[in-house]
Amino acid sequence: MDSFVSNQAPIIGAQTQVAQQTATAPAMATAQHTPALGNITTDAKALRFIERAEAQISKIISSIGDMKKLSNKKYYSYTTAQVNEMMSAIQSAMDEVKKEFLTDTTEKKKRFTFSS
Repeated sequence: MDSFVSNQAPIIGAQTQVAQQTATAPAMATAQHTPALGNITTDAKALRFIERAEAQISKIISSIGDMKKLSNKKYYSYTTAQVNEMMSAIQSAMDEVKKEFLTDTTEKKKRFTFSS
């Protein structure tokens, strides 16, 4: 598996700077050389989350910007129904993502048991 943090990784945003400052040197060393994610420290996991989330959200915002360009009636023709369908699809996807973040992991991994 990939090592989780590169020493040359650019710092993106203030939260990443804070997370990097709070991560201890031994924790970072462990995270860089540990092949299994289960052994990564909490600080290292938080830093990894911040870096990946910032990158993903930046991509999403960029894609939304591209989608805004479709609203230019000089170049495109569309109906209100099409706009509503697009917005509904996006909202449904966002609702699913939010549910994943807010659902307890034990609920996600329910095992089958007989009722009797």
